[in-house]
Amino acid sequence: MLRPLTPDDTDGLVELTAGTGFFKSFELDTLREVLDDFHAGNNDLGHRAFGWDEGGRLIGYTYHAPVAMTDRGWNLYWIAVAKDRQGGGVGGRLLEFVEQDVREQGGRLLLIETSSTAHYAPTRRFYLKAGYTLAATVADYYADGDGLVIFSKRVGAVRA
Repeated sequence: MLRPLTPDDTDGLVELTAGTGFFKSFELDTLREVLDDFHAGNNDLGHRAFGWDEGGRLIGYTYHAPVAMTDRGWNLYWIAVAKDRQGGGVGGRLLEFVEQDVREQGGRLLLIETSSTAHYAPTRRFYLKAGYTLAATVADYYADGDGLVIFSKRVGAVRA
């Protein structure tokens, strides 16, 4: 069941994210800051954070927000599924939820950023399989040998 995230979820989400094996320690610190900021008022700026709860255990979550200085553009900043639940469709359901939520918020374009390293190849395949277009790459963005890969998908209607 999807539900809004609460401040009490933060420690568990950081632990879930660490357990995926995809995020560096400074990224986990950033996640904690992002969630703290969200609960301190960024939700008032249109930021959205939801978790997939099964039996009182969060097994996945998403964090997305509108992009300033764009016409209804949104970014998916965080999406993660507990390692023991990956490959079972939770990630796909979370992504579908984000797309629907962005549409309901009046959004038109969803962007997702990820790494170009081999470790993230399954992540990139996941976005391609979900109908995203490889929109751009920037070599050596995160670090030498670790480029930025940007995916995009139109999720909302064209305005007349």
